Amino acid sequence: MAQDELNSRLSEQMNKTMYVLSMVAGIFLPLGLLTGLLGINGGGMPGVNSPWAFIIVCVILVVTATLQMLFFRRRGWL
Repeated sequence: MAQDELNSRLSEQMNKTMYVLSMVAGIFLPLGLLTGLLGINGGGMPGVNSPWAFIIVCVILVVTATLQMLFFRRRGWL
């Protein structure tokens, strides 16, 4: 009986940990995709000649992360 209780607690703790890891991955994977796409060194990249391009991309990433967090909270996932 005690072994079943211990297994149940460990399983619940592992489920909570996996849930948090999946939320972190859900937030950072799209951001990683965007930064990876913009990190390609190639001709014709948008914003190469603009001094504000880096700041604009950073703002877009922060807004994207904020919108994801709000979406997750409204759905009750976070």
